[in-house]
Amino acid sequence: MKKTIIALFATILMSTNVFGQAMKWTSPIIDENLKILRSSRNADVEVWATNLMGKFELMSDDSEPDHKYLGASACFEITNPSFDTENLLNHISAWIKKKGLSKDVIADLGQKSLATQATLQIASHETFVSTYKVSISPIISIILIDDNKLGVVMSADEYKIDEYSNQDGKKRITFTSMASKVFPFSKSAYKKTYSKAYVGAYQKYLNILSELRSELNKNFARDEKKTAQLRYKHACDSLAAKYGEVTKVIANQTENPDINSEMRFYGEAQKLTFMGKTINFKDIVSCEVVDDSQFIPGNSTTIGGGICFFGFGLGGSQTFRTPDKTIHNYVVNITIDNLATPFIRIGTGQDEHKASDIASSIDYILRHQQKNAQSGSGPKAKSTIKRRTK
Repeated sequence: MKKTIIALFATILMSTNVFGQAMKWTSPIIDENLKILRSSRNADVEVWATNLMGKFELMSDDSEPDHKYLGASACFEITNPSFDTENLLNHISAWIKKKGLSKDVIADLGQKSLATQATLQIASHETFVSTYKVSISPIISIILIDDNKLGVVMSADEYKIDEYSNQDGKKRITFTSMASKVFPFSKSAYKKTYSKAYVGAYQKYLNILSELRSELNKNFARDEKKTAQLRYKHACDSLAAKYGEVTKVIANQTENPDINSEMRFYGEAQKLTFMGKTINFKDIVSCEVVDDSQFIPGNSTTIGGGICFFGFGLGGSQTFRTPDKTIHNYVVNITIDNLATPFIRIGTGQDEHKASDIASSIDYILRHQQKNAQSGSGPKAKSTIKRRTK
């Protein structure tokens, strides 16, 4: 079966990212097969199934040519591919679960693929004494190829049939039939049931493929995570074009970087960027780190009640004390010799390392200003780092 899927992907899959443009997901084969399904329609379901037999043949594996599968496939072409692979797979996985196709979806980021097994009710056929309800459990395999094609394959090798009594409505028996054993349908005593099941399977398959395409075009036409990444890269490239390669970046470690929350130092251009502002090194006057901490004293709690006579205790009381606690809140204050931006306040919370990193970087700038001033090649630095704790 695995070889069949790989071979099928190879058969059906025989960039330039545009910043800010919506993606479009197209798959002409879905529309073509839906058209075939409708054009072959006949009031007699056995005739309808026979009409489709030559157009929708059972899939087979080269290593097991007699083992055939009832299947359908499609290749989604992605126009303006601009997405994060994990986001795409997570979105499709969530859609599969929401549709009730399957509760368990296996994702493989390395292979850029998803796999699951669904259960689909595809037909119901009533006779004088019994009602037959047919289902299939297709394997659904989805794989991303070359970052601009999405291959989808659904395949099942057998029908499951539940027979119910028309007299009391109770299930009489459940049996399975290999698709290859009842195809063509003249081989089977349940010709009409299998004819309905064959047509119903393709109706389900093609509807799922069509609905997945609509879902992606409606709710995944823009991947906000990828768009944010592209905006970030564009902003970084713009700054690099103006100031050269960045010397140092101080930022929070997050999946979605924000250039406005980063401190970026450009040594060659003698510039610092932060929150959309550009500051000249020579305009930095001073830097101060403040720990605006909060002290929370411990408290004592006594559990149980004892009795005491002449200093001797009877009973099971115990006293517990919580330790004193200090919650740090580090703030870095930078004074700038610029009326437009005279002061920068950066809160780092309990992250002392980040506060120290910022302060050390500013201290480096100020020390070099002092050296330049002493050699007569630059203005005199007005201050140095101060550290205080409230």
